[in-house]
Parts: sequence; structure tokens; C-alpha cells
Amino acid sequence: MRRKILISVIVTVLFALIIITASFVLLSNFQNIREAKDELKNINLIISKFDDINKEGLNDIKVKDIPVRFTFIDKNGNVLYDTEVDNLDNHSDRKEIKDVLENEEGSAVRYSQTLNTDLIYSAKKLNDDIIVRSSIPVNMIEVFQKENYKYYLAIIIVVMIITMVLSLNLIKMIIDPVKKLENVTGKMVNGDHRIRVKINSNDELGILGKNFNDIADQLQIKINEVVEKQTRIESILRSMESGVIAVDNNDIVIAINPYSEKVFGIKKNIIGEPLVDYITDYDINKFLTEEEMDKEIKILYPIERNLKIKKANIINGIEKIGKVITIQDITDLKKLELMRTQFVANVSHELKTPLTSIKGFAETLRYVQDEETRGKFLDIIDKESERLSRLINDILVLANIESNVAFQRDEFLPGVVIEDVINMVKKIAYNKGIVLEYNDDNQELIVGDADRFFQLVLNLVENSVKYSEKNSYVKIISYSKNGYYYLEVSDNGIGIPSEDLPRIFERFYRVDKSRKKGGTGLGLAIVKHIVKTFNGDIIVESELGKGTKFIVKIKYI
Repeated sequence: MRRKILISVIVTVLFALIIITASFVLLSNFQNIREAKDELKNINLIISKFDDINKEGLNDIKVKDIPVRFTFIDKNGNVLYDTEVDNLDNHSDRKEIKDVLENEEGSAVRYSQTLNTDLIYSAKKLNDDIIVRSSIPVNMIEVFQKENYKYYLAIIIVVMIITMVLSLNLIKMIIDPVKKLENVTGKMVNGDHRIRVKINSNDELGILGKNFNDIADQLQIKINEVVEKQTRIESILRSMESGVIAVDNNDIVIAINPYSEKVFGIKKNIIGEPLVDYITDYDINKFLTEEEMDKEIKILYPIERNLKIKKANIINGIEKIGKVITIQDITDLKKLELMRTQFVANVSHELKTPLTSIKGFAETLRYVQDEETRGKFLDIIDKESERLSRLINDILVLANIESNVAFQRDEFLPGVVIEDVINMVKKIAYNKGIVLEYNDDNQELIVGDADRFFQLVLNLVENSVKYSEKNSYVKIISYSKNGYYYLEVSDNGIGIPSEDLPRIFERFYRVDKSRKKGGTGLGLAIVKHIVKTFNGDIIVESELGKGTKFIVKIKYI
């Protein structure tokens, strides 16, 4: 740009110099011609004063050092005498001669065919019969005097130098602020929206800089608003426990949150790409094209899930520009619904068995007269009643725990409760020939319901005794580590098959399918829920034929 402005200024100055010079030349020519006419007119006037004209002396007369040509013509236009050319034709048609005949005097500037050049003519009547005409060539009149050429050249050089200096200053005044503005805009393009133009003047460039700064301020405010809104939206989408996908009318993804990517196993940014290229489930792709607005769909990839999908149109004014799709994972709800159904079925089955026995033997007793047989039947009825009572009691305990009823929260020493449990099951273990080993390395108090903790320990120890053979052992270890309380109950009994481990805490689930060991199938489910009331965790390790270990971990408060 600097070069363009400099060239433009120089060209403009040169053009102005040419115009001025040409005008000066024209004016000078006009002035010189007029002066030459006046001098020729004066010479003609002087000649008219003489009665006798010396033709030889006419050759010495000059105007501006140019010899003057004289021509004498009669009133009919015939040339009587010419100082330079002989035998001239009639001049009655010449402009200056016509003017003389009409006005006594005449002049003209025209081309002479005789001399093949432009001449300045001036004519005057000497008397009624003779006309004198004087002339000099136009090209002999010098517009510029030779002795002044050096001054003309010097003036041109000075003008060009001044023009260059002024042009460079002008360019600097224009280019420097523009360069600064360009630098600032470049930094803004690269993300620096806080930079501003420094204003050093109140002219047009200063106003331009101020306007630019005002625009930058408004732009910064708008960008901050957009970024803040975008951040809020992205934060909401990221934190949602539901999937959200927005697509345009061509099913090109315009927004997707991390939950959706997790559900469908998408591991890259797919914004701007077709959704069907990354969700290959037939039911979902079909749902996107249907009029139906919500649907429950089961997918198998990347893992099996039950999804509830809804869609809604994105409207801009009156124009539909796309769809927003929400995805809710209802797998756990489906599992819970199934568990409730199974629970009802299991409860019905577990209650039906002892009730059927009680009813059957009670009806049979009406017809049995043998006291020994009646006694056996009554023992069975009593046993089944106790089983039914235990089952109902465990169901009530489990329901009470799951209903989040507020339990007593006291500080107690776990070792005291564990010793009470050991004293309770010691006789049963002794009768089976099982050795109970107890090691207490904990002196810290835990917070919670001591009765529930007692039930937790009792269920674990009873299970270990129940599923251990003669001459085996049950170890109970109580200790603290890294801010946690640990209770370990282990045995070298029959163990648990690996395929049963994930389900042992389910209600009514038994590893012993034949129910030879008795029990309600709710013990470990109760243990699991009691551990949760202590805000703890329980881990089971087992190997078939080698034994089982339960580890309870409770954080100190």
C-alpha cells in the first residue's frame, strides 16, 4: 500500500506539472504572438510615415532578433514586392488583406503555403493604393529563454523532492495507524479479544480506531455471553444422567453429550457426521424416521441395555431445523421390576411350602389315632411353623431395613458384639466339631445400630458354621486399617461355585438348591442391607471345596 500511495502521489504531481507547464507554454505563446503582432503593427506604422522607403534597409529590421519579412501589395491583391520571395500570386483572399481593405489594418496567424510554416502577419495601408504587410515565423518565437533553462530544471527538481518528502510523511501518517490496526485485528483473529487500538489523534483515522475499539468491546461482550451460555449448556449436558443428541433435518449430528456417547459406545467426536454411521441399531434408526415420539428399545451393543427414547422437533420460528433425541437407560428399572416380580413369586413359594405341610398334617391328624404318629406329625407342624415364623421375621427385617427407617446410631466397640455372637454359636460349632478362632486387633469405636451389627455378624458366622464340615474351622478377625474398620469371617468349608458368587446376596437365592441346609435364603440379603446402613461395603472371596471369606469394610466417622 505504501508503494501504491507513493506512486499515486508522484503520478499526480507529474500530471499537475505537465498541465501547468502546458498551460504556461500556451499562455506564453499567446503572449509572445500578441507582442509580436504589436511590434509588427508598430513597424508598419513607422513605415507608413515615410514617403520614400529604402527597400534595402528593410532587411535589417528585426523583431525578437528575428528578421521581418515585408510584402507590398496593391489594392487589388497583387504583390508588388516581397523581401524574401519573388513572383507571388494574388493575395486578395488572404485574411489580413481582407481586414486591411475593410478596417485599414489587419492581422492573422496562419500557415503559409509559400514558406511551408506558420507565420504571424500584420498589414496596414500606406495609402489608397499600397498595403504593407510584415510577418515573422511562429516557430522562431522562443517560449523559454535558454539562459533560464537551468532555473526551470532546478524548480522541477525541488518540486519533486518536496513532493517525495511530503508524500512519505503523508504515507507514514496514513500507513502507521493502518498498520497498527492491522496488527490488532490479526491478534484478535488469533484469539486475543482484549487488545485495543491506541488512539493518538482526533482525525478520521482516530475516529476509525475509536469505532474499532467500540466494536471490539461490543464483540467481547457478545462473545462472553455466548461462551457463558455455551458453557452452561455444555455443563448441563455433561452432567446429565440421560443422553441428549441433536441432529439437523439430514440426521447430521449438531450436538451430543458424553452420556449418549457412553451408551452407544462412541469414542470420537461425531459432530458434523451422520448419526446412522455410529448408531447401527435397526430399531433406533427406524424410530428416527417414524412419527412415533417415544419408544422403549433394547440394544445389544456395546452392552445390553433397555432404553427409553424420546424425540422432539427443533423449531426456529416456523421452520423445522432438526430433532432433539433424549435417551434414558431404564435397564436398572427393568431389572428392579423383574426382581420385584421374582420376589413376589419367591415369597409366595417359600410361604406356600410350610403352609402346605402344616395344613396337610393338621388335616391328617383328624384321622390318626396312634399317639406316636400324632406326636411325629405335631413335631413336623411345629418345625414348619418355626420355619414359617423365621421366614416372616426375616422378610419383616429386610422390609424394615429397605424402608430406610431411622435406626439407632450409637458408638460401640465391635469386639463386644462379636464376642456375644461367638458365645451364641459356640455350642452349635462344638456339636459339629468346628473350631471357632477369634482375633481382635481393633480398639476403635464405630457408629451405628449395635443390634443390626449383631445380626450382621450372627448371619455371617452361622453361615460359615452351617456350610463347614466336621473338624474344620471358622476364623473371625476384627481390625482397623487406613481409617476403615474391617471384619473378616472365613472358613475352609464347601465353598461357593464361581457362577453363584454374583447372586448370593439376592433374596431367596440359595447355593444349596435342595435346601438341605435349611434357612430362608434371606440371610445374606439382610447382611448386604445392614452393611449399607453403616455406609460400608462387603466383599466375598470363595473357591469351591476350599472355603469362603466375607470381608466387611466400614469407614470410621
